[in-house]
Amino acid sequence: MSEIIQSSSNKTIKHIKSLHMKKYRDEYGRFIIEGEKLLEEALNYKAELIMVLFTQSYTGSESYLRYESLLKESNVPIFCAEDKIFKEACETDTPQGIIAVAEKTKADLDSIISKDEVCIVFLDEVRDPGNTGTIIRTADACGLDGVLVSKGSADIYNGKTIRSTMGSLFHIPVIQNLDVKDTLSKLRQEQIVTIGADPHSSTSCIDLPSYTKSAIIIGNEAKGIDNTIKALLDRNVKIPMPGRAESLNAGIAASILMYEFAIHKRHV
Repeated sequence: MSEIIQSSSNKTIKHIKSLHMKKYRDEYGRFIIEGEKLLEEALNYKAELIMVLFTQSYTGSESYLRYESLLKESNVPIFCAEDKIFKEACETDTPQGIIAVAEKTKADLDSIISKDEVCIVFLDEVRDPGNTGTIIRTADACGLDGVLVSKGSADIYNGKTIRSTMGSLFHIPVIQNLDVKDTLSKLRQEQIVTIGADPHSSTSCIDLPSYTKSAIIIGNEAKGIDNTIKALLDRNVKIPMPGRAESLNAGIAASILMYEFAIHKRHV
């Protein structure tokens, strides 16, 4: 076991704490994950881990011995901190004794959209981290080929977003900070049908034909898809709602559409 960190001014603790802020996540190209579930996913899917920090109390567990062995095999540096110092580095109120620092994942847009068959979801200024994480998780569950995220949307490396993905961020390509108009132009060049979620549309999502290449566009939680963007899309569809609710949460609406397209339309 490495020397136990006893000071909040320790450089490892300070680096982890800096990654709570988007500014430093962007500067270093790194992000943090907390807890056993996310560490398991990171290890299983070969995420590039920079370091892992454990609490002093966690090092007495059987789980620690297993993680220590796996991390040493991968040459990932291991650190240990007093429980109170560890808690200062956490984003969550109930830390599980594990924080890992990982390199941001890299995905190439052209390699995603140039496939013969493709189904993706494109988030246009979806700003709630929980919604963004839920959509990434559902896209993974439905077998979509990727998630595109526009400028002005929630940071996919925000702690709440990462926790909401439940590890799916490591399974599916996600590209953020995209310009909406430029990206739609690229999708059009690849003959990908763009379909916007619009509760005011007269067309139901269940009435659409099967598309070999499609992109579902999800708009901002409060405003939906901007009219100038809506005009650029091939189709705009609504989700039929026989009940009394006037609208759906962006994450729920996206999930319904992804299931409809990925499962029913592609028969995956």
